[in-house]
Amino acid sequence: MPLGRSGEELAERFLVGRGHDVLARRFRVRHGEVDLVTRSGDHLYFVEVKTRRSDRFGGGLDALDWRKRRRMARVADVFLARRGLDRLVPHLSLVTVEPRAQGASLLFVPDAFDAV
Repeated sequence: MPLGRSGEELAERFLVGRGHDVLARRFRVRHGEVDLVTRSGDHLYFVEVKTRRSDRFGGGLDALDWRKRRRMARVADVFLARRGLDRLVPHLSLVTVEPRAQGASLLFVPDAFDAV
């Protein structure tokens, strides 16, 4: 299984374990894609998953440049409009996954950045 796909599955299980409901996986529109969309209570999380074997080229947060942030915000707007979920509090989020010999290390950043 490709590294990115296995990281997304780990992130999904992690978030479900924290009480999130998964609303969409790899939600794609012409503006871009978001790996996961989850809901927890009145909060909606648009989650980018970054899986890294090492931090040699920077961590997961470093990979969210302004272009990716702008695309995620646009995709979130489309999702909210299509699903009529604008009453929920949206968060542009990140889960970093670092595979280890004994499992994986995951970090959830619920508000990785503000909308651009």
